[in-house]
Amino acid sequence: MDNNKSYLLSEYSDNTLEVSWEAIKHNIHYFQNKLRPSTKVMLMVKAAAYGHYTTVICKRIEANGMADMLGVSFLSEGIELRAEGIQLPVMVQNVDPKHWDVMVEYCLEPVIHSTEILASFVQFLQSKESLAQGLYPVHIKFNTGMNRLGFNPGGLENLAHQIKNQKAIRVASIMSHLSSSGNLTAEDFTLNQIQKFKFICESLKNSLQIDPICHILNTEGITNFLEYQMDMVRFGVGLYGASEATDLKKELKPVARLLSKVIAVRRVRAGEYISYNRSGSVTEDSYVAILSLGYADGVPRKLGNGNWKVEINGKLYPTVGNICMDNYMLDLGQDEVKVGDEAIVFGGMKTIFDFAEAQETITYEALTNIGNRMKRKLV
Repeated sequence: MDNNKSYLLSEYSDNTLEVSWEAIKHNIHYFQNKLRPSTKVMLMVKAAAYGHYTTVICKRIEANGMADMLGVSFLSEGIELRAEGIQLPVMVQNVDPKHWDVMVEYCLEPVIHSTEILASFVQFLQSKESLAQGLYPVHIKFNTGMNRLGFNPGGLENLAHQIKNQKAIRVASIMSHLSSSGNLTAEDFTLNQIQKFKFICESLKNSLQIDPICHILNTEGITNFLEYQMDMVRFGVGLYGASEATDLKKELKPVARLLSKVIAVRRVRAGEYISYNRSGSVTEDSYVAILSLGYADGVPRKLGNGNWKVEINGKLYPTVGNICMDNYMLDLGQDEVKVGDEAIVFGGMKTIFDFAEAQETITYEALTNIGNRMKRKLV
């Protein structure tokens, strides 16, 4: 073995999450065609691009001028983008003051959501002679009803005072997050969030005499509240064609197919048991196909025992027995398939929406649960 060679272990997997570049382009263009020409676009690529293929997708997006900014959750995700040569501005949502030096080293832009974090970052910059007058870009986040992260509107005056008399940072953007933009029964609540945010933006801009980017709309916000697109919009699940919104299901293209291969076929007699705890059985002599993925790869145990069907050669076959960590079995009945035949877990006759619904969850969770040992391939 060559100890100097770096091995990407997922490249040796029989399982592939296949990502369609054409579908990604379609989805981006769908949203861009709704926006004013001046409205900027931030694409959310956190959590491995919602379980897809972060760096390759982002390289293509940057090369084709399809985004103004990228958004990630953690520092490590931003470092990965920079390590692959991606130059677009990258906003980091969850920051840790222990790592300000690394944040700055990789030219990543922090979201500031509390007075403590703001004071810590300014103090760090001021301690570095080369950064003290540098007006480092930051993104100021406000809580308008999500009650997760962000300054409360009542703290506007104190925040403005904290920012006003220093030269270490510049407010690149002001942002907030809608909690219920896809739920039109909560339209009044969403409009209230937006109105609060508009007031915050105008107040802070006037107080500090600045003109930052203001952004609050997410994927479903763009669909339902387009008139409030302001200076920039952010979309994540829409990029991947996996929004649960009825209108978007019609317009967007899911970008991923989860593929496996049949690694073995066996004949099981009527009454014999299959998988752990004798959890599966067949009522007549049947063929059983074995696939080389399991709950460690994002196919949960809940989908065993007939609760999911996999497509092989244009036909759907139900799971039989408990799903294991690395394998699960399909009841073929009297049909015969060959070792090496392609098995489509979702993205064919069964969609990502079906896959999530069978798990009683949302597409976000189903996609981000797909394991790291899965090969990712942009096609």
